[in-house]
Amino acid sequence: MAGDAGAPRRGGVLNKKTLSISLGLACTGFFLWLALREVHFTAFIQALAGAHWVWLAPMAIIVYVDILIRAARWRVLLSRARPDAPLLELARLEVIGLGVNNVLFMRLGELARGVLAARRLEMPVFAALSSVVVERALDVSALLAIFIVASAAAPGFVPPGVRLGAEFVLAGALGALAVFAWAETSVAEGGAIERMLRPMPKAHSFVEQLALGAAVLRRPPAAVQAAGLSLLLWTVDAGLYWAGARALGLGDLMDFPRAVLTLSWAGAGSAIPTAPGGLGTFEAVVGDILARFGAQADQALAFALVCHMVMYLIVTVTGLVLLYRVGLSLADLRGEVEKR
Repeated sequence: MAGDAGAPRRGGVLNKKTLSISLGLACTGFFLWLALREVHFTAFIQALAGAHWVWLAPMAIIVYVDILIRAARWRVLLSRARPDAPLLELARLEVIGLGVNNVLFMRLGELARGVLAARRLEMPVFAALSSVVVERALDVSALLAIFIVASAAAPGFVPPGVRLGAEFVLAGALGALAVFAWAETSVAEGGAIERMLRPMPKAHSFVEQLALGAAVLRRPPAAVQAAGLSLLLWTVDAGLYWAGARALGLGDLMDFPRAVLTLSWAGAGSAIPTAPGGLGTFEAVVGDILARFGAQADQALAFALVCHMVMYLIVTVTGLVLLYRVGLSLADLRGEVEKR
């Protein structure tokens, strides 16, 4: 009887996973077609052949600086649950999570990072996962903030309605973070929000995690540090696109505000369900904004591919090497995550 009772649940999980993978593959195929449909292969090869590869060095440095900034922010968010968390260990876990996201479907890297943090830092899984949820909320807020500033500095590329919509979403995201930062007692057992969400287990779990992770933001120094590091993170990341444009000889088309807009386009594209790593989607979305700046389709694809491969290869190779160095394979890690 126990086996029969578990079967529907497992079937539901498998169906959901299969649907997610199928949708991701379909979107990947569609966006690959969009990215390639106007590209002339010979001109594309010429664009790559004429690249100034010396710019790969600063682009690689930016990727590693990104990881260190993420680790510093995560340390702030964990300061309540694990105030002495080592920065280098957090950086290792960050790159492992990003690397796993690049090779496994359903963005399991985020869950994997939380599970590994709980094990290696000897802290509750719940606290680790809640900090990851708050990270994502901070990322959305920071990316929207620099997008709004950049769209004002580079007029003509972003319709006023889109910018206004971004401002409303940013206000909502910041308001939600503020509410959750002060709502810890309300989502605790017996609290007002907990009683309201009790009939909805998934929503209850999500809100509870978010409130627990956001509670650290009640301390003004922690809130300022987390916000500042989030803005710094995305500003530094925009530098990769600025450097990539110079590598492909597109410096005249890409000043820093346009690099921020390109980053924002890529960030919006990452929300589309695709195969791991965002292959196809990234190239189509980034190619679109480069075309708006005046690049030819061949140049735009070359730029998108170089930027994408620099980020993808560095993060994936580094993450998987570090994963194996902590004694785990991808299969081991997936097994641990699925137990949770």
